[in-house]
Amino acid sequence: MLDGIFVPVHHVRLERPTVGSGHSKQLEARPTAQNGIAGAALILIGLGCILSGSCGGPKVQLGPFCFGHVHMGGEPSKDVQERVARQEEKLKQDFELSKEALRELDQQTRVPHLLLEIRSMGFVEIQGKDTGGIYQRLDQWLKEHWKMQEKQEDLIQVCKEEADCGCCGYSTTTKVCKMEEHHRLCDKSYTMGPMRPSGIPARRHEVYKARDDGESFDCLDRENNMGKLTMQLAHFMTQECGWTLQVCDAANLGRCGNIREQQMKFKAPHPLSMIAPLVMIELHLGFPDPLGIRETKSNIYVNGVDSDGVFEKLRSFFRTAWVAKEKDADPSYCNMKFETHTLQTRGVQGENNMGQKAMQVVDFMVKKCQWSLVSRSNGNFGKNGEMRESQMVFRKDEFIQHGSDHIMVEFRTVGYVEITGLHDAEDLKPHLAEYFERQKCKKYSSYPSESFCDLKYKVPSGFFVGARATLNLGKLTMSLADFLGSQGWALALSNGSQGEHQVTFTRSSEKASAPLLMIEFRTIPFSGLDSAPKWHSAVQISGPDTNGVYGHLDRFIRKYMQGREETHPGSYCDKLYMCNAFRLKPASLDEFQMGMVNGESDLGKWAMRFCDFMVDHVGAWDLVTCNSDNKMDVGSNVTAREMQMIFRHRPGGRQVFMSVGQVEPLGRPPLEPPPYWHEGCLTGEVGQKLMPGTQEELQWMQELLDKTFKNKVTRDRKDGHALADRFVAVQCIRSEHPAIWDRFAERRQLLSRAGGSEDFILPKTMAASAGLAQRCVEVSRGNPSNEAYLLHGTNPTSAVAILSNSFTVDFAGKSAGTMFGPGIYLAESSTKADEYAQDDATGDYAGLYAVLVCRALLGKPYVTQEPGDFREQVLSGEFGHVLGDREKAVGTFREFIFFHAAAVYPEYAVFYRREKDGRVMARPESEMAPRPMEMEGWGGSA
Repeated sequence: MLDGIFVPVHHVRLERPTVGSGHSKQLEARPTAQNGIAGAALILIGLGCILSGSCGGPKVQLGPFCFGHVHMGGEPSKDVQERVARQEEKLKQDFELSKEALRELDQQTRVPHLLLEIRSMGFVEIQGKDTGGIYQRLDQWLKEHWKMQEKQEDLIQVCKEEADCGCCGYSTTTKVCKMEEHHRLCDKSYTMGPMRPSGIPARRHEVYKARDDGESFDCLDRENNMGKLTMQLAHFMTQECGWTLQVCDAANLGRCGNIREQQMKFKAPHPLSMIAPLVMIELHLGFPDPLGIRETKSNIYVNGVDSDGVFEKLRSFFRTAWVAKEKDADPSYCNMKFETHTLQTRGVQGENNMGQKAMQVVDFMVKKCQWSLVSRSNGNFGKNGEMRESQMVFRKDEFIQHGSDHIMVEFRTVGYVEITGLHDAEDLKPHLAEYFERQKCKKYSSYPSESFCDLKYKVPSGFFVGARATLNLGKLTMSLADFLGSQGWALALSNGSQGEHQVTFTRSSEKASAPLLMIEFRTIPFSGLDSAPKWHSAVQISGPDTNGVYGHLDRFIRKYMQGREETHPGSYCDKLYMCNAFRLKPASLDEFQMGMVNGESDLGKWAMRFCDFMVDHVGAWDLVTCNSDNKMDVGSNVTAREMQMIFRHRPGGRQVFMSVGQVEPLGRPPLEPPPYWHEGCLTGEVGQKLMPGTQEELQWMQELLDKTFKNKVTRDRKDGHALADRFVAVQCIRSEHPAIWDRFAERRQLLSRAGGSEDFILPKTMAASAGLAQRCVEVSRGNPSNEAYLLHGTNPTSAVAILSNSFTVDFAGKSAGTMFGPGIYLAESSTKADEYAQDDATGDYAGLYAVLVCRALLGKPYVTQEPGDFREQVLSGEFGHVLGDREKAVGTFREFIFFHAAAVYPEYAVFYRREKDGRVMARPESEMAPRPMEMEGWGGSA
């Protein structure tokens, strides 16, 4: 950063701030009897340089007036270079400390979170642990689809090559240079083309598009394709990689809010994410007519996948409910575009109906279209932030309950609280009124004929409190959530922008009773426009100390972030820590010269590790939401950054398997592949393809579950849990995997030549579904290998890991025991498979269990009724598998055990609910998936 020189009348002070911290070094030159005249002359010379504009050095301030940049007496080039070198060395030391901290955290993390950020200045950034080869897959996708390149250069502070002028010596400047590792703030970053001298990538408008002149920073409403880009990247992450989109939020920075950032936070992969499409709806409030004569013209943008006819449904809704006109949509910007006068603003305090209209969209999508609300965020742009945006993302989950009621409470720091959505919560209305009136809030209605919300309150003085960029919005949110939790309403989303904080709640008595915890990462700018950008790094905690969670937080912040607790946190949080963890960079050279730092930051890197820590390491918390916000205060030249995370407590742990590694293509056609496979898998050019099951295939899966059900409980059913009377399949995924199939087909040929069909035993699954059974029979040769479909219970995440990597015999059986030797255990009864099935315990998919439907080559069985290790009988080649017939021995079930990995091809993952008497069974609290394990190149379980 540029050094600042302040020259009061009685002395000269040189201030050298340390980047990203609250510390500075000061050198003072005080006039004396010997040097008073020389000192005065020096100041006059400096003023001459300022007035002539020849000096590019630090600023000189006489009293309260800032005139420009000057170095009193000049600074030799060598001194400047040494100072820059010391700063670089300090950056390296800090970087190594943080690198080691993150490495240690990542080694302990099994269930990760990942942040992807698209910045309109021409960058894409990745933050979070690299699990399952996701960085490699993103690298390939970004380079192939957006023609991006890894970031190799950055804006770096260096010594000028020439002196500023004859009297001022040398100073520092910022220029584009090769980026060293310690300059990197994100875990991985990409640019839209090579860096230009301005610090802006050369091809950014080939990817990010906005209807402007390319480089201007004006304050007009500009259509852009950020939503389109977001949905493209989100589609890849969910549909192809299986990661679950947790939060999608937008932010506006810069003088007019037209530097855009779009963040997507993903949590650990879940198979159902692969078959759940996403849609984004954006509301852009247009620039209001300053004379109030014409109605505001606003736009609606829709992006995503047109699944279940949702585009036509939205078209009808906007035309009918909002009298919107559909406009020609540029496909490089959006999928659909509408123009409407429905979005309105009025008054001088920014009152608007964006929240009200957004809740109408939520109700329509959730209740009428049966989509789930994933996230919602707001933004402000324009010179005074008067132009508003609202962004909503929905997911089509065919397999979870829909139709939830939602309400939204908005805290507006200009002095109001507004509540929307009470048409679905009339029972809650009097309780909310009592809650706010108890805090001396007064009902407010200046426009009774046209309300922009259902309830509006004017807050008393002192309701919103805080210092500088820190307010008590977190504590207000937690207090409100605690109250609404007692009424059966659970916090679902929390987001804010420029002093307007919106909190969405949904009716859910089960979640509402659980304690919440809010963690806020902040950069708090130093005040003063006349100094180099400086800021504090702060961590704020709001919420109760549930199960001693404060102790875990204290250890994390002190050990990994070098934080120190403040003894007086103030009224805006329950605990406060200060640290030097967060670093910021300028967005461009021009923006740097304006004194801002609106570019890359590392808050997301720390936020993702903190989410990992809470969800995986502490293990008793779920992430509810994680949103970023920015605030520019008057009297500061640094944008305050914020990352807000809210966690919900739950008993037990989220413990799942994570598969590691991308599937490599076989490189040739596999042996005798199924004819219903897709072209790339038939040729072996694709490593694996996961396909949503057809309605016919789903029906076959239901037949297996129904017709192999047996009302029998064994000791393997965990903790004596009650047995459902039906398992209801809600979705299935089919795997096309050339490499696993190729070895399966080779063993099939081997067993076909071995013969012995007179001793074959037919599993009950073959009689349950004629459609599936037919796939095991070849028209010309029948079924000489005794191929059949069998079942294997597991949890959803492990199921897809096994589809990708199959089973490993040495590991199989570890989580459930090995009665007949260490092998791959399959069942012919859905009841037996269900004994080992689990759900993933958290999120929207809690209560969905998984069973693998596998092709298995049985050959000739070795039949036994008693436990023992019988692997040698199979490995010798005489038998194809062991049939453990406990059904005949004690009336329970038959199990089929395989000791050749090639004998099993996991083809389907089926996700189902447990039902009893026609109702979904409640999930036992003691039930839990296995301890998390990462398996290099393998993802099996017993």
